[in-house]
Amino acid sequence: MSSFSNVLDVTKPDFDVDAYVVKLLREKTLDGLVKEEEEMVSAVRRLDSDVHQIVYENYNKFLTATNTVRKIQDEFTQLDSEMKSLSQSMSSISSLIGSLDGVLGEKRDDILQLGSSYKVVNSLKHIFDLPHVLQSEFDERNYGEVLRMFKLAEESLDQYKDVPTVQSVLQKSKKIYDMTENQLMDQLRNPASGAELVSEAVDLLLTIGRDEDEVQKVLLKCSEQSLREDLKELSTNHSDVLDLVDKASESFIPNLTLIATTHDRLFEEKRGELLTVLRTEMNSLHALVSKVFLSSSDAKDCSIVVRALDRYFRKISTCRHVIPGFDFLPLTIELINAVSKHEIDLSLTRIKEELRNALNEVRKSLINEEKDLSALANKIEQVFVHQVKTALANLLLFTASDVTFANLPPDEFRQSFALNAHERLLVQAFHKFAELGDEYEAGAGEVRFIDPRVLLVFAVALQHLSNKSAVYLLNLCREQFSLSPEEGLTDIAVVTSEVKTRAQKLVRCYAEKTGLSMGEALIKGCTMLVQPSATPSSVRASVRRLGEDMAACDSELASLLGGDTKPKDTRVNRRPITTALDAARDSLWCERIDFHLQIHFNRASIITAVVKVVLKIFIESIRLQTYSKFGVEQVQVDCYYLQRSLAALVSDEVVVNSMVDQALSSALKRCQDPVLVHPSRLAQLCEQPPANRPSSQASSLGY
Repeated sequence: MSSFSNVLDVTKPDFDVDAYVVKLLREKTLDGLVKEEEEMVSAVRRLDSDVHQIVYENYNKFLTATNTVRKIQDEFTQLDSEMKSLSQSMSSISSLIGSLDGVLGEKRDDILQLGSSYKVVNSLKHIFDLPHVLQSEFDERNYGEVLRMFKLAEESLDQYKDVPTVQSVLQKSKKIYDMTENQLMDQLRNPASGAELVSEAVDLLLTIGRDEDEVQKVLLKCSEQSLREDLKELSTNHSDVLDLVDKASESFIPNLTLIATTHDRLFEEKRGELLTVLRTEMNSLHALVSKVFLSSSDAKDCSIVVRALDRYFRKISTCRHVIPGFDFLPLTIELINAVSKHEIDLSLTRIKEELRNALNEVRKSLINEEKDLSALANKIEQVFVHQVKTALANLLLFTASDVTFANLPPDEFRQSFALNAHERLLVQAFHKFAELGDEYEAGAGEVRFIDPRVLLVFAVALQHLSNKSAVYLLNLCREQFSLSPEEGLTDIAVVTSEVKTRAQKLVRCYAEKTGLSMGEALIKGCTMLVQPSATPSSVRASVRRLGEDMAACDSELASLLGGDTKPKDTRVNRRPITTALDAARDSLWCERIDFHLQIHFNRASIITAVVKVVLKIFIESIRLQTYSKFGVEQVQVDCYYLQRSLAALVSDEVVVNSMVDQALSSALKRCQDPVLVHPSRLAQLCEQPPANRPSSQASSLGY
């Protein structure tokens, strides 16, 4: 079997071409044979290319070897001639040495003595040059070299200090030595000296035997001054909190760790004094950093604040490991919690400011006759939702995966932060929104004379918010910060209830102010009309204008809230009042009008509340007047017009019928000899245009 496989293997010497071809013809199709041919042609070409490459490489190697052999041969030829020249030179030197030995043999001792004298003179020369050498090293600030050279020379010079020349050299050198020592002390005391220079000075002073306690106290004092200089520079030279933390990480904190490392290396037994100094200065840095962090006034800088806080936390964590017993991590965690609360307060302030701006824009739009009230209400709601979502997104930076302090135990940061995000930001944002509604309802300050439609738009925005967006935002916050109701969260129903209550107050305020405005215009128009001298011929202009204004108000409400313009409850068969006795009887049985019913957010409910206020003002104004016979007739015509025009707008025409009856009854009571217009003429009079009367007949009493 193996011999058969060898026959079919193209790499074996027993390969049989015919057997291989027969095998291919038997096993493969035409397409397979074509493919096999292409593969074999490709393999042959590849092998041919490899062979050519190998031949080319071998040829290059052969040429290189030939050149190398030729070069070696040339070098050996040159070396042979140099060796011959060297041999001749050595022979000449040998003969010269033999000649000199014969000549100088008798003076060998003198030569040795001369060499010894030369060495002594050379040594003396170095001794006399010592002050100059020391001064040169001192000028180049090589203080270690000055001290080393003086200590080496002092031992030898002390043996010859009685020699005046040596004594002079020793004094000059000692003066330079003392200067060097003083310079090292000054370098140690100078706060501007870098930590490396201070460390070098301490090492050299201890090496030359300076008092250890003195050096240690000077080192601590110098370290304290150096750190204070860094703090002074940091407090006056930073653009923002991130710049402050970066500069502190590059100067103050590295210097502090280097001072601690140097002191521990040299004075390990006096570590308590070092920690006292370091804690004092670190407290100053922490106070500065905290002040800058908590002085941030723009919620847009939240990302910068988080980055700076993370870098500061990492640096403090590093210090805790580098300097044993120096732990500022608890204070840093307190700072993180304080800064997170500060950022929450900034976000809350920004939400309130943006809401004020949106409401001011709504006021300007209404002044400019903006008709799309629904768009304005949606704008207020969307501003609130957008600002809250932006604030939550900014606060999520505190819990990002790349933020180091986000990995603290939950009870140290994350748990309280998440609760604050929900309660201190989101719940308070709804509360502030509601308080803003209270301000507009009170109408104090700059919102005293606003258009009542602002109150309506504001109320609708609050109502929409309580129905949908409030639940969405509260659930979003709980999901983003992994909160559960068991953690003492404010219930969603409480938040939505507060918003709905403010919406109800605002819409009631709108109804009251709108009704008061329309009622005042109605009364002003009625009291300035002429005294009727005959039976009325039409409805007064101010009453017609009231109907038009009420229709326009109804149209605005329909566009804002939707709904039809037909009454929900219509009573066709209503007996008209024809005599004063009828009026007195009906006044006893008229339905009680409740002015404090809840106003629903639909067209009919709101317009009903407005109509109640207008008609109540109309009734009270009638009760203050005294009427003639024709005056009562005019009131009857006006009341019939009001009943016919307003009943179609309200949710229940009983309200209009009852209050119109009260108005007419009040007019009848204020007249000595009342006579009413026959009901058949009322509809005809209501269709007549108002008559123009001479202004000279004007009466402030009306009728």
